[in-house]
Amino acid sequence: MRLAFLVLAVALVGAAVAGTAGAARSGLDGIALRQTEPLAGTWTGEITGQSSGGPRSDRIVIVVNASETGGSWSLSSTCHGPLTLDSISSGYHHYLRRLSPGATCAGGDVDCLKPAGASLYDAVTSHLGSSYDLSGTLRRVLPR
Repeated sequence: MRLAFLVLAVALVGAAVAGTAGAARSGLDGIALRQTEPLAGTWTGEITGQSSGGPRSDRIVIVVNASETGGSWSLSSTCHGPLTLDSISSGYHHYLRRLSPGATCAGGDVDCLKPAGASLYDAVTSHLGSSYDLSGTLRRVLPR
């Protein structure tokens, strides 16, 4: 009787562990997903810096896909587009900003994203040169 109970208990624990691992790989378990892919999700915040015209500030929304290979960015309804992973170094994921058709701003900036606790640090390297670089800490947008 005890041996049958022990075998059943071990089988149930094994099934639970396998189910959790499968959910993490498939992205179905939100908690496991955040542990293995901390950049995945929607982030928003303000990036600021100094430009040749003085202080500059932009409100940004960044969406990183579950595989962290791309996503999207948006500064406004007329300034947005896809993100494409370019490289990873020193803990940063470097995403190239491309423009959506009809966008009225310049593309080519690079968003360098790095987890910062529960937040995401975004250091933007501008296509206009270092005098236009911006940075800021973004917060995760939770689904409703």
